[in-house]
Formats: sequence, C-alpha cells, structure tokens
Amino acid sequence: MSEKPLSLAQPGRIGSMELKNRLVIPAMCTNYTFQGHLTDRAAYYYGLRAKGGAGLIIIEASAIDYPIGRSVLNCAISDDKYIPSLAKVTEEVHKHGTKIVLQIMHSGRQTSSAICGSQPVSCSAAASTQVLYADQPRALTLFECKEMIKQFGVAALRAKKAGFDGVELHCAHGYLLSAFLSSVLNVRTDEYGGLQGGLKLCAEIIQEIKSQCGEDYAVLARINGDDYHPAGGVTHIDSRLIAVAFENAGLDAINISAGLRESDHNLHDQTCASPRGSWVYMAEGIKKAVNIPVMIAKRISEDMADVVLSSGKADFICIGRPHITDPEYGNKLLEGRTEDIVPCIWCAQGCFDVLWMLAPTTCLVNPAAGLPNEQPIDGLEQAPLKKKVMVVGGGPAGCEAALVAAKRGHEVSLYEQSDRLGGLFRLASQSPAKKELERLPRYFERALPKAGVKVFLNSNVTPDTVEMEKPDAVVLAVGAAEKVPDMPGIHGPNVVSMADVMTGKVDVGDRVVIWTCSFHCRYTCGTKPAPVEGDLTGVQSNCSYACRCGYAAVDTAEYLASQGKLVSIVGERPAAVPGMGYTSRGYLMRRFYRANIRVCSNAKVKEINDRGMLLELADTRFLLDADTIIVSVGATARKSLEKELENKVKELYVVGDGNKIGNAMKAIADAYSAAMTI
Repeated sequence: MSEKPLSLAQPGRIGSMELKNRLVIPAMCTNYTFQGHLTDRAAYYYGLRAKGGAGLIIIEASAIDYPIGRSVLNCAISDDKYIPSLAKVTEEVHKHGTKIVLQIMHSGRQTSSAICGSQPVSCSAAASTQVLYADQPRALTLFECKEMIKQFGVAALRAKKAGFDGVELHCAHGYLLSAFLSSVLNVRTDEYGGLQGGLKLCAEIIQEIKSQCGEDYAVLARINGDDYHPAGGVTHIDSRLIAVAFENAGLDAINISAGLRESDHNLHDQTCASPRGSWVYMAEGIKKAVNIPVMIAKRISEDMADVVLSSGKADFICIGRPHITDPEYGNKLLEGRTEDIVPCIWCAQGCFDVLWMLAPTTCLVNPAAGLPNEQPIDGLEQAPLKKKVMVVGGGPAGCEAALVAAKRGHEVSLYEQSDRLGGLFRLASQSPAKKELERLPRYFERALPKAGVKVFLNSNVTPDTVEMEKPDAVVLAVGAAEKVPDMPGIHGPNVVSMADVMTGKVDVGDRVVIWTCSFHCRYTCGTKPAPVEGDLTGVQSNCSYACRCGYAAVDTAEYLASQGKLVSIVGERPAAVPGMGYTSRGYLMRRFYRANIRVCSNAKVKEINDRGMLLELADTRFLLDADTIIVSVGATARKSLEKELENKVKELYVVGDGNKIGNAMKAIADAYSAAMTI
C-alpha cells in the first residue's frame, strides 16, 4: 500500500464546473466512430473509465467541420445530427459523478485529401514535411476565418445541448488553431496574421463560445507550451503570453501540451524514451503568469502527481494512456493501491500507432481496451466451470493467459524454464529507450501470486509433467526459436544472437552490424489495406506491425549505441521495421540519428567473414566491416511439445509466437483471447 495522493484527491473548480478530484483524462482519439458519430463502444469505454475514478474526462478531438476538419476517424460536432450519439457518452460518464468536456478542433493542414475529402486548409499554404500530411494546403480566406469562428461557437452550443459540462479548444500539436499561433506557419498579412493575429482569432473564438453558451459555461484550451520546432514557432516564452491573452479573453483553464509532428526534440518523444514529467516546467512557468487553473500532462508517474500539485506547479494532472491500460487506474491511484495498477509501458503501439492506421485503438498490455465487453482485470466474468489450467511459458503471453484464467476463477499453475518471468520481452528493457518495459514483468510477478497462480521457475515441462498434473486445459506459450539462415560464415565466431548480447553472455566489439528485416521473416510489416465501413470519403485503414525480430534488432541497436558502439543495421527489405507504427517509428529514427545508428536497406547479404559482412547494393558488392555481427532475421514457432500433447489433454491452446510469429502486442492479445475461452 502506497501513500494516498491527498492533493490529487482534493476537489477542484474550472469556471463554474466543480470536480470531485484533480485527476483528468485528457483528450485521446480512439477511432471508435461511425460516419462522425461516437459509437456505443465509445460510450461504454468512457463510462468504464469514469467509473474508474477520474474527476474529469475530456473527449477526443471533435471536428467542427466534418470531414474536412478531421485527421483520423474523429468524431464530429458540425451538425445537430451528432448530438444524440454524443449525449450517450455524457450520460454514461455523468452516472459516476465525473465531469465531461468535449475537445473541439479543426485539423488544418494535418490531414490528407484522402481522409478529409478535399484539399486541406490552413492559416497559410505552408506544407507539412511529414509523410502523413503530404498534401499541399491552401490558405483560408478572411471570410472563411470569420465563418470558422462562428463554427466553433455553434459547435460549443451543440456540445452543451449534448450534456457536456464544457468544451476545450484544441490549440496544440500543429492543428489549425495551433498553426495560427505559430510565427513560422502563420505568414498571413491580414488581421489574423502572425502571432498577434493568431491570438486575435483564438480570443474571438473564446468570446463567440461564451456568447453562444453563456459566460458561466466552462471553456478550456489545450496549447503548446513549446512547439519544439527547429525553425521556431511557439516557445515556452510565447506560451506564457498566449495563456495570458486567452485568460483576458475569458478562458477558464489552460491545458499544457507540447510539440508538432516536425518536432525533433527528445522531450517530445511520445514513447517511454522520453523523461517522466518533462513538460511540468512549462506548466510551472505559465501558472506564475495567469490566475486561471493550469493542467499538465506528459508521462506523469503515480509518485509525481501529488508532488506537482502540492508544490504549486499545476492545478490539475492529466494522465491519459494509463487509463487505457487500466480502466480502474484512478481509483487505484487515489486509494493508494499503486502496486495493483496494470502498468502502461508507454510503448505507443496500441494507442498512437494504430490510430494513424485508421483502426480502433487498443493496448499492448490491455487487449480488451475498447471492446464492447471490456472489464477491469479484477472484474472479469467468472468461468461457468472451474478448471485446472496449466500454462507453459512465462513470457508476456504465458503470464497474461495465467492471470486472466485465474481472475476468471480457474486453478492455474505456470511453468517457466528460466529463473524469472518475462521471457525475451524483458531483455528489451536493457535499452535505455525501453527501460520502462521492465514494469510489465514486475507487475506479473506481483499479480500472479496475488491471483492464486502457482508459479514454478526453472521448470522444464515434458509430456510426463503434463500427465502427472492432469490439467483440464493446457496453454502453450513457448515462443519461437531464432532462425539461422543458410549463409556462408553464419557460424563464425564473430556472429552472435540478440539474446546473448542483451544478457551479457558475449562480448561485443566496437563496430557492430545487425542483420534484420530479411526475406527470412514472415514480413508482418506489409500493410493490409481495408475499407473503413461506411466512411464518407471512402478512406482505407492500413494495418501492419513489426515482428519480434525487428523490435529485437532496433532495441539491441540502441542498447549498444548507448555503450559507445558504432552500430549499423542492414536490411534486405525497403526499410527497417517499416511495419512499426508511424509514431513509434518516427521517434525511433530520430533517436537513431542522434545515436549515429545508420540503416542500410534493400541490401543483399552475400557472405559473412572474419572482416565483416559482404553486401550487394546498386549492382555493387562491398564489405561492411564489423567486429561483431548480430543476426535477427526471423523466427520459427516451437511446435514439438504441441505435437506431443495433441489428443492427450482435454483442451490445448497455443498462444503467442508458438501459434503465429508476431510481437508482444499480438502475443498478449492471443493469450487473453484463449484465457477468456477456457
């Protein structure tokens, strides 16, 4: 039991809106929509998280002009027809004494013609450098700017009619209002030009909302404390004057975020590679400049939240993704039960990455997130018949299967051949960018015994073991073996495995080549386009995922580069880990650049020798010298135990890489599904 966060538990006020505590779930898009309507799935999802204890939930970016104002599968607030579906969400949230605010926005240039159905618009014709937003925008006319101000006001009135307790203007992350506030992007010469013009526009929007909804209706704004843009834009100095100007216009609270898609700063990294609480300094500065409440986000840990509040650096704490992982996060935190929180590991795979694939968001750690029947881990539906379940393998899939089965009332034992849980997944935490991944196996080490699971380490399971235990069901989570390609020199003394490197079993030279993304893998990185049902512009989702071998390669590269090694990655595919989601891969490649990790793609590996690796590229053969070569090109599912147990146990389930080569997110989802079936 940890100390209860007394400051976080205190009631708070934003304008006329009274909150039961100071824990806020900030706006996070989910893609739980149909033709702009939030679905019943969304209503249930948000209601479950309101029940989980938060004082305020801010609903994801709702487009004031749909579909041109959307960037993913946003919900819409551009017509009265959207009010009923939004009202379902507010009703579910209000059941639990939680306040709810709708974030209203226009994506501006940060969309594509395929998604928005026409040429994107912005404050100017300045184009984005990002692949996601490759289409050239056109500048809004002065008349269109005036009309947009009215659109925000009418949208806010619709939100009020739908039962929302307030609205939040999205003025961050490079979307339309954010672009107007950027001196780099806003090169207009009319009354809305430059920073001053952008402030005028936003002030008029705030005043229009107050005029439409009443002075006592809560209006918040999410702004960038810093754009972290190499060319300039909003800095932590500018954000102070923006906050003051917004307060003068009648704003009730300021919500601090940061960064644009073009940002190349480590404090903008949305994965676990960035420091905890790295934006708090901006909230602290802004709070000294304004008299309205200040809210702050950015990887604020359970032990940081109360410190930030009690030291006067912010008034409200925004914690988003951990609520996806554990819908009971708020209650557990406020009750001092932090050891029971199902941990978000900030991998960005199920939330950020899937979002821009235009698929419904999920979670690596909580594969039930967003499902129509999702329940917290302690509230799972009990199995109709209690069974004796034997789980073989203590990696993420095995641990998940054992925990879910036990929580459903089964008698569960888990067998792991090594001396600790976590499998190869645990090795990834050796990378300085992935240290927080260690939180997941540590959680399982606590949660499994609490759930009554008997854990046997250093235990090798054979058919005789199964026969002796006589289980009703066996879950095999035995993983896969690394592929060893038929290649000259592959068994040389300078060739090692990723696992041996990450466990410290072998010494590594100063120059390292990592061979991955070859034609020996299943190529899960290939995108699979699929139409989005009923979508107004006919947009398609493009789902893909990087396999375990690709992740192993890049994690090992960052681990070795942090030790001062010169690391090169060689791939035979068009790119390294191309199936990794846009968000994760973008930050990865930025970190690679800073660490001097270089990638050679489309290369043919011809031979390995004592001097390095012989490659062929552009019809030229050349030597890439290396002291050590690490091979991570593919994996083969371990099937021997499965074959030996066929027809010898009542129920046999194979999950994770032993079933189909994938990655941790796929393996845990596979295990959850099997455990819910038993």
